[in-house]
Amino acid sequence: MTRHICVSFTIILVCACLGQSRAAGVQSVWNQALAQKIETLKDDPRGPFQEINWFCPDGKILPAKTPCPSGEGIQHGQLKSWVSALEQEKGIYLNTVLAGTSPDLAWDAETRYSRLKQYALLQYLIGADDGWIYRKARFYRGAVQAEDEDKWGGQFLNRILASPAACTKNYFPAREACRVIPHVNRNKNRRQSIRSVSKAIAETDPGFMTLRIKIHGQPEPGDLEMVKKYFDENGDRMDTHQAERFKTLIRDLDAEYKVLPVDLLNAILDRGSLKNARISPAVARLNASKNALGSLTFAPDESAGNPYADMADLLLTIRKQLPGAPKNIRLPLLDASLELENVMMMTISNWQPRTLGELLNKNIVLAKAVAGCGYIESWEWDTFNAYQPFSPDKENDFTGVRLKMEQVRRVVDWGSAMVTAVYGPEISLFSTFTTKVRGFCDDRIRSSILLPFGQSAGALSQAVQSISGITHMVPDDVDTGGLRAMNPGLAFGTISLVDEGRKNSEIDSENIYLFRHLPSDLKPVAGVISVTEGNPVSHVQLLARNLGIPNVAVTDKIFDQLSALAGQKILLAVSQRGRVVIKTQAQMTPQEKDLVTQKKRSAALFTVPVDRINLEQVHPVLLSNTRSKDSGQICGPKAANLGQLKFQFPGTVGEGIILPFGVFKKHMDQPMPGGNDTYWQYLTRVLSAPDQDEAGRIAALASLHAAIKTMPFLPGFEKELNNLFKTALGSELGEVPVFIRSDTNMEDIKEFTGAGLNLTLFNIREKQGILDGIREVWASPYTQRSYLWRQRYLSNPANVFPSILILPSVNVQRSGVIITSGILSGNPEDITVAFSRGVGGAVDGQTAESFLLTAKAQDIMIQPARETKSTMAPPQGGVFKTWVDLDAPVLSDLDRKKIREFVATVRNILPGTPGIEGHGPFDIELGFLNNEIRLFQIRPFMENKRAATTNYLLRLDMGIKEPGTISLERRL
Repeated sequence: MTRHICVSFTIILVCACLGQSRAAGVQSVWNQALAQKIETLKDDPRGPFQEINWFCPDGKILPAKTPCPSGEGIQHGQLKSWVSALEQEKGIYLNTVLAGTSPDLAWDAETRYSRLKQYALLQYLIGADDGWIYRKARFYRGAVQAEDEDKWGGQFLNRILASPAACTKNYFPAREACRVIPHVNRNKNRRQSIRSVSKAIAETDPGFMTLRIKIHGQPEPGDLEMVKKYFDENGDRMDTHQAERFKTLIRDLDAEYKVLPVDLLNAILDRGSLKNARISPAVARLNASKNALGSLTFAPDESAGNPYADMADLLLTIRKQLPGAPKNIRLPLLDASLELENVMMMTISNWQPRTLGELLNKNIVLAKAVAGCGYIESWEWDTFNAYQPFSPDKENDFTGVRLKMEQVRRVVDWGSAMVTAVYGPEISLFSTFTTKVRGFCDDRIRSSILLPFGQSAGALSQAVQSISGITHMVPDDVDTGGLRAMNPGLAFGTISLVDEGRKNSEIDSENIYLFRHLPSDLKPVAGVISVTEGNPVSHVQLLARNLGIPNVAVTDKIFDQLSALAGQKILLAVSQRGRVVIKTQAQMTPQEKDLVTQKKRSAALFTVPVDRINLEQVHPVLLSNTRSKDSGQICGPKAANLGQLKFQFPGTVGEGIILPFGVFKKHMDQPMPGGNDTYWQYLTRVLSAPDQDEAGRIAALASLHAAIKTMPFLPGFEKELNNLFKTALGSELGEVPVFIRSDTNMEDIKEFTGAGLNLTLFNIREKQGILDGIREVWASPYTQRSYLWRQRYLSNPANVFPSILILPSVNVQRSGVIITSGILSGNPEDITVAFSRGVGGAVDGQTAESFLLTAKAQDIMIQPARETKSTMAPPQGGVFKTWVDLDAPVLSDLDRKKIREFVATVRNILPGTPGIEGHGPFDIELGFLNNEIRLFQIRPFMENKRAATTNYLLRLDMGIKEPGTISLERRL
């Protein structure tokens, strides 16, 4: 019966998709159909359940009034057939009943515990959307049996915590499981309920919004009396449903705050699980300092101790000692950890620092607590804590202290990114049929210790900016503490909010965009404001930096505040030293209005150099036969420079094959099907036609792009290519996997980098796949995105010629980008690195592991990796994704040492080499294979000097005069 109904559900949704020619369209209609069916459950008295049944140990399912003969069965709701089919066919779980679930399904490494994470989303949706699909089913008696859920939850959690991996590699998911899964003596998650219910009240009662913001942003015991007062004054006008919400909120607030924090702490510390010998010293320290929690004017006192530092220490101690603790106390230890986090959140606002040193210390304590709670990895805490460039009792170098304080702010981002990385796949899945789920990460972050940490880090950031003389100019209702300048530049345009599901085709190049997640394939825009900054050397960030596109990273709170400006024209300016200006058109001065008008009139275009190009080289050549001087002549800089590097660093670069510009041009001189033009004549006519509107030109280029992808090869080309494969790569075409990289002459412009605009194909082995890939790479400069970037910035876009670099695949364990300059520090002697696990790392906007390797031999982590999958390139060809853990750094200490040594060699050898433009800095792509460097590319790192030297931006920096030294005793 189940199988028949599963097929029926698929047929229902697929039938709704008939007439859709594309898979994406079919999926979209499928999602719409599912969303409609989800809506029907909200008004269904049984919700997702069909009936109540007994589920027996032998697999039998019996009616509600017929208990299992053995007396050992469990009773709960049985899902509607189509809801059950969703589980089996799509892995979408809408069931809040866990009792009876296979433990292997719930803790499934292949899906990275998707069932448990979806359960957490269900609990959030029930609170955030008035019960969601359980809106009416909350009163369906017997559907969920609390005793059975508690019993299953306790057994399950004890089982997974018996595994060393759950206590080490997967600490955060395991702790999250203890937070959300029912079990006896579990931490009641009232804080999430308080947030959800207060949000639901405010959505229907605007007058409550101020209180809701207070409860969400600065929760404290006084919230209870304020809510009671509001209800007393407004209860008469509320309907029964709204009144019940208020009663629920008051009950939760009362339960949350009625017990004094010190009493809560006593109850936690008295537990037997904390009397374990390895943990008891941390407990003893907290027992000695806990009474200071009651003071509203708390300041650290050596005699009384610091209970917040001791709570953070106990949280981290529990985490570190969990793997070695007896298995029977691991669950109680994590329950204690969850409750400790709650107590710390309730009381941390009592700590009011008076000096810069105290504020820094408070942030370090909170960072330690964040590590103890699993929001950052243990090694990440160790890396952060190891960098202490200051002394509390003397004057300190201001730059070192500033870098530490900037790192504090970044740790908040690391913790937030952990939540997003872990729950991201499930949120993406659920958001296709319910948009409410997109608020989950924000809710989860703000109901954790990350909330007060973010507030404290914001205060520290403001203090540093004040000392540095850096002030931002933003609208009155926008915070400044979380603004981070990424790229300097100046833009004027309409501010536009980008939804998670918004198509890239809807991006307007004249607008300034608000992104929560910066896309890796971003089209040209006027300016960028984003919550996730990707990494500082991703293709998008490099393009933005190179082209003078102002780019600002913000917090979630500032994102929400700026969202209110959507649709308005604004001025966005970012100075070289990090000042940010955001002004509405009405706030702009006459001089600023004149400035943006002049900027539009005088926007400079780059010119593709064609005076040196040699189109007579119409045969493939070996990489080892090229040098940097060939760049712009027979091939692009990728291939030419890599040939130079193979000559100068022979052990790090393998052999390869280059298809020069002339090979492409000769093929383009063939007649184009369906007309009288050759491919080249068609291209030239389309790009040079003065009357052609942009939409028409894009459509014409799309036709050219499609035609090139099926363009016939000239006689003898395939044989010649095959011979070179045997000579250079040791195998015939189709027997060795290769990377096929576009390498155009537009990447040879001194002030322009085409990073990421054209195509790279990974690990292609099949002969036909390689041949098709060559044509696809030839066609890639004529995609809409590549064309729009070129059209906006190039004066002669028709003169773009692609060459191709074919290299044998290298299945490196880690790969990334190195810039031989400190992008964030501004020090040309520093090194910026960003690496990911697997191949193709860091360049496509991943949350890569990024370090600033300073000239003073300090390795400062900018951000850890938060990609939970890496790309592998197996010998049989193709690529696949594999799950990775985050419990160890991508780059080892030895890797970073080798990077420093390699950069020193590059700085010594490359400047002055014939064909190498400039003396640095350089943009390097490389990987590590069996701990040895494999070099893929070096090219000049281009920054847009116009953006950095515009008089307006220079004036913004004139007031910034950082002190040489600073005392941590400085009063706030």
